[in-house]
Amino acid sequence: MSTTLTGQDESGITIVAASIQDDLSARMKDDIPPMTEEEARQAKLCQLCQLRDWIYTCPRCLIHTCSVECVKQHKQNSTCSGVRDKTSYVSLQKYTESNMMSDYTYLEDVSRQTDNFTRSRMEVSRDLKSKNAESRARALAKSANQAGIHFSYLPIGMSRSKLNQTNYSKNHKQIFWSIEVNFCRNNKRERYLEHSYPSNKPFYAFFENLLLSENPQGRGSYATIRHQLSDFIDAGIDQFIVALKKEKAPRGHFVNVTSVLDALFRDVLKDEQIIEFPIFYIWLKQDEQPSEVVVLEDKKQPLIIPLRDEATSDEQQETPLDQAISNEQQKTSSNQAESIEQTIEQGNEEENLFTETEKPSEEVVE
Repeated sequence: MSTTLTGQDESGITIVAASIQDDLSARMKDDIPPMTEEEARQAKLCQLCQLRDWIYTCPRCLIHTCSVECVKQHKQNSTCSGVRDKTSYVSLQKYTESNMMSDYTYLEDVSRQTDNFTRSRMEVSRDLKSKNAESRARALAKSANQAGIHFSYLPIGMSRSKLNQTNYSKNHKQIFWSIEVNFCRNNKRERYLEHSYPSNKPFYAFFENLLLSENPQGRGSYATIRHQLSDFIDAGIDQFIVALKKEKAPRGHFVNVTSVLDALFRDVLKDEQIIEFPIFYIWLKQDEQPSEVVVLEDKKQPLIIPLRDEATSDEQQETPLDQAISNEQQKTSSNQAESIEQTIEQGNEEENLFTETEKPSEEVVE
């Protein structure tokens, strides 16, 4: 994290630096003997040409020069870059306020560079995550639309969007849904959110896993859930009324999907509007309709066409239509075979006739 100096900080540093400088000056007076006049005169001269007093000091190697020509000559002779070495060693006797400020600036630059590097890595990571998320979202929407489900997202950051874990699996070639269920009884509503339910499983299996299975699949606290829903467990799934909340419709509009619980979950959602994940309300047939449900429409029985990869056995039962088509194909094949056989026999007869009539007579040699 970079640091910015305030006026109070700078004044404090200046006071400390002045104190250190006074201490160093006192030590230098005690330890360093005074220069002679010749040494003082030589110290003022350019260290390259020795003709004029020096004007410039190389930031890197501290060589004193008097002109631009001498500076260029110095860089050429010593291959000096002229850039100050911020980490070079400075003895305690030569350490001044400028050295201390230089060290502080150097540490501040290091901190700033570290902060910039961290930010750039975070931005790259965020961009990669964003691209991956967009790719997964497109795959999910495409798969849902192909299944006849009108699927859409909420803007990023909304609470429902954060809760949603619905995703499309390329390996399994199906959608794994987040499902919200609301069990309503005695003017109370118990809300649960389950994740990763496959779209190629019957919907009733969801309730069996949630309420009845000895080894439920999921991360929920099923013991607590079943304690809270004991009335529904005692009544049984056959006594449930299950309604799907209609999205992009007036408030309180639901679709009764009780009659299609045996269908695959994707068929239950077919032709319905889904935003992020489906929301269901469940109550018992003996109870009154929840106040949240204002209009309850019946779900049309979906046309279930099993996929080839969903066949339960290698041998599938033939429908009457399949049998009729098969019989017709066999009859056609039989008629074609008889026709071909008659043609072959007729050709053989004509060949024999040609042989008998056109065969030349043998000459008798006397």
